[in-house]
Amino acid sequence: MLLGAFIDASTAVRAQDIGAGTGVLTLMVLQNNPSLIVDAIEIHQEAAEECAFNLKQSSWAEQASVYPQDFLTFQPEEKYDLIFSNPPFYVDGLKSGVESIDQAKHITRELLAQFIAKTARILKEFGRFYVIIPGNQVDYLCGIANANQLQLAERIDIHATEVKLNSRAILVFSKHVKSLKQSELTVRSIDGNYTSEYISLTKKYHFNDLSGKI
Repeated sequence: MLLGAFIDASTAVRAQDIGAGTGVLTLMVLQNNPSLIVDAIEIHQEAAEECAFNLKQSSWAEQASVYPQDFLTFQPEEKYDLIFSNPPFYVDGLKSGVESIDQAKHITRELLAQFIAKTARILKEFGRFYVIIPGNQVDYLCGIANANQLQLAERIDIHATEVKLNSRAILVFSKHVKSLKQSELTVRSIDGNYTSEYISLTKKYHFNDLSGKI
C-alpha cells in the first residue's frame, strides 16, 4: 500500500510491475495515471491468473498485460520509464520449506544481483525504479544498484510505530541524480491508530475509513 501510494506515475508512459502478485500496485498506479501502459510480471501461475482477473474487472483493463513468467527471462519489446517492485524481502534467509512462500519472500544474493542488473538494462535513461525493502538492507541494495549505474534519488524511511523505527524503506533509483531527497513516515501511533500522515497518503486507496483504531 505504501509503495503504491508513493509511486509518481504522472509523467510515465510505459511501466513494469515486477512480481505483480494479485495486481495491487498495478491498479494503484493506473488509478493515478489511467493512460499508463503496464506490463505486470508474475512467476506464480495462480497469482498471475488472479492478477489478470482483477485487472479485467477494473476500469483500466486495456492498459495492462499480465505475463506469467520469470522476470529474468522476460524480454520486453521496449524499455520502461517507470519500474516498480515489492521483491522478496529475505536475502539468503532461513526458508520455510514451502516452495511458493519461499519464492515470494526469499531471494539469494546472486538472484538479487541479477534482478537489479536486469532492471537497470530495461530502464530508460531518465526512468525511475521504485522498490520497498527492509530498512537494514538499504546499504546492501544501494551497493548493487550503484554497481549497475543506478543512483539513489529518493529514500523514504517507514516506521511501523514511533518506537519501531526503520521497518521498511522505499527507495527510488535513477541513472541521473542531481540530489538525494529524504523523508520518513510513521504508520501507526503507540495506541494502535493509523497516523494522520498515513491516512492522508493512502485514504483514496482504501474502502474503509482508517481514522478509527484497527
